[in-house]
Order: sequence, then C-alpha cells, then structure tokens
Amino acid sequence: MVALAALAACGGGDDGDATDIDAAVVYPPTADLMRDVVDTTLAVDLAARSATATITLAPSTSTGASFEIGSLEIRSVRVGDQPLQFAEVGPVGEQLDIGVPPTTEPLVLTIEYGWRYHDNSNGVAMAGYTLTWPYHCGNVFPCRSEPSDGTTFHMTVSGAATGMALYPAEIPDQAPSYMAAWIVGDFERMDLGTTAAGTRVAMWHRASEATAAAAGGAHLRASFEWMEENLGAYRFGDEVGTVSANWGAGAFGGMEHHPYWHVGSVALGDVSVNVHEAAHGWFGNGVRIRCWEDFVLSEGTVEFLEWRVLDEVAGASVADPVWARLTTEVDAMRNGNGNGVAWPQSCGEVDILDDGLFSRVPYVKGAFFYRAVEARVGRAMLDAALRTFYGRYGGQAAGMADMLDVIEEVTGFDPSACAQAWLASTTVPAAGACP
Repeated sequence: MVALAALAACGGGDDGDATDIDAAVVYPPTADLMRDVVDTTLAVDLAARSATATITLAPSTSTGASFEIGSLEIRSVRVGDQPLQFAEVGPVGEQLDIGVPPTTEPLVLTIEYGWRYHDNSNGVAMAGYTLTWPYHCGNVFPCRSEPSDGTTFHMTVSGAATGMALYPAEIPDQAPSYMAAWIVGDFERMDLGTTAAGTRVAMWHRASEATAAAAGGAHLRASFEWMEENLGAYRFGDEVGTVSANWGAGAFGGMEHHPYWHVGSVALGDVSVNVHEAAHGWFGNGVRIRCWEDFVLSEGTVEFLEWRVLDEVAGASVADPVWARLTTEVDAMRNGNGNGVAWPQSCGEVDILDDGLFSRVPYVKGAFFYRAVEARVGRAMLDAALRTFYGRYGGQAAGMADMLDVIEEVTGFDPSACAQAWLASTTVPAAGACP
C-alpha cells in the first residue's frame, strides 16, 4: 500500500438535481448503512477547515441514510433548500443518521461540516496530506469504509496556505473510500511519458527529490503500460503517478490513492514501491476486496505483480533483488518470526488492525502463492487468469475464493490445496510449485 491543483469539480450532482420533497412531511433520522451511494462530491476549504459533501444516493423506498463521520462537526443536511432531520449516534458521534424521502430518482444530499486535524495516520494531517486507510474516512468526509463499497468521486480542494494541493478532480469509476485523498506541497512534475493506451505517467516531487524521483520512476511508465496491455484497461483517469508524501523518516512504503498514489518520501527512489502502488489500480482499487479477510487479494496479488512486472519490463537485474527480499522475509516467517494466516476463512469477522491481519504475512505469503501457481501452470496461463479475473470483476468487489475459481477455470488447475498451504495455514510450506 502504500491529486491536480486548482482543478474544478465536474459532474456529481448539485442542488439543481435535487428531488423535490414535501416540506410538510418530516422524516425522522433513520439508520441505513446499506443505501447505495452513487457519487460523492467534495468541496474542501483548507483555510476554514470546512467542507461540503454532495452525496448522490440511488433510488430507494428507504427513509434513512447513514454515514461514518468520525470527528466531523455536522452543521446542516438538506435536499436542495429543504433541511433534513439528522442525528449523530455513537460515543463521539461516529455515525450520522439522516431521515430522507423515498424516491424513484437519485436523491442528492448536501452535507455542510467542519473537520479537524488528525496526526495518527487517521485523517487530515497538519503536514498537509490525508491518510484514511483502512476505516478513518469519516474523519475527512461522510463515508462508508467497508472495502467492498464503491462510489465515484469529484473533488475541489482550496485554501492551501502555501504550495499546491494535488488531488484528482474526478475518480470516474467506483472506488473504495480510502482512495479519495489530497496532499499539499511545493511539487514539481516529472514527466515519465505516455503509455500506448494514452495514459500520462509522472512523478510529483519536491525540488530536493529530483534524483530520487528519477530513480524510483525509472520503470514506472513501462510497468503501467504492461499492466494496461496484459491485465486490462485502467479505470481511474488518463493521468497517473507517484506523489512524494512527507510522512516522516520511518514511513517506508506507499498508499494507493489512485490516480495520484502517495509514496513516503524516504521510499520515493525505490522502483518496487512505485510499481507496487501502481498495481493497486488493478487489484485493491480496480477490483475492491469483499471483506478485510480478503486483504491478500489486494496486497498478495500486488506484491507478486511488483516482481512479475519488473521481471518483464526491467529484467532480472532489477527484479531479482525484489524476490530476494521476499525470500528473506518468508525464511524468517518459516523460522517463526511473525508468521500467521494470510487469508482467514471468514468474512466480516476480522478487524484488520486489531486482529493482526495488517502485517507482512498477506503480502509475502500471497506473493509466494502466486509464484507457486506460476511454477505449476506456466507464466502465460497465470497472466491469462489474472486478466480474466480483472475483466470479470473490475469495478466490483470480489474475494480470494473468486480468484481461486478463475485460476481453475482458465488454467485447468485447482489451486485450493496450494492456497490452503500458503494462505490459510499458520505455517510456511517449502517454496516451489503447488502440490
């Protein structure tokens, strides 16, 4: 895991699209976290620490809509000019329940709110970036943090005291809530070229980071092009790239805020980190995970692709050290240092942070699972399975079990025993082909 400044938001609905409602009918605040969110449009004022969320709901007979709001100060909720009743529930108002009219057309809610800074990787940091993975989006905007939920986004971010705010004006396909992000800094754009599909690839860095950006982005355009050609079309825009995030000296890694993913400044020069975050455009974002238990479908797949793609576009001199690092990690796990289950056999029962699933285990054991499958079925067949999976589930949520089904369908090989050995067990099998 690891947007452009001064761009105007487009689409996403506004008050003129709002459904007329009868002011004489009062809809009391009602909990409903299942209302389908079609689009989320955010207008954020950094100077005032305030924002407006314009949220388009799909038609429904329900008279409720609920969102996670964390520490937000909700000031008003309305449809057009008509105020709606709302209530904040939970120990510190973690959930916003709204009374809404039933409609046969999309319903556009306008929510005015204030926000505050959070400097524990859980909201808007005073250093100028947002970081909300896995379930802190409610500290930035009214949201749903379930990884299976997806919505399109439109954004404007204004009021930066210095520098520029970098963010996507639009995320045009359904995306998980943590993908919407901004970052403020004195950035310079390094053009890396355009892929055959027409996607512009770049690095955004500070003046002192030009050398690191050139090193870290050396194979980024070619890698992105390979994924477009071999996995499927990218879903989140025609300009992409890495943005240097000043997370601090110990923060090595990145966060998949596509189309402008953030990479910690200390990792900016690392080729594999940049490719890793780019690959989340296909797995983790392009295909969302169904439950946190399916975390390996995102991180394990991408960790494998990090090596696979670099082996293809950069050669063994670049890719071999990536796999050597993974081998060192898996050997340490085999010796009892931090090993665990990469794929819990449940759905909705695991807290990814509190229950320890967020570790290197899903990354490393996931990568070794795919390498073992590749050794069994061949590189071309595994590539075809990954392409088929993305073509089938792109823009949707899926689970690791779906990946196993597609691998068997495409290759004729049942990977269940291999998945049990590498992903569902607390032990580490010997490296090599699947049984």
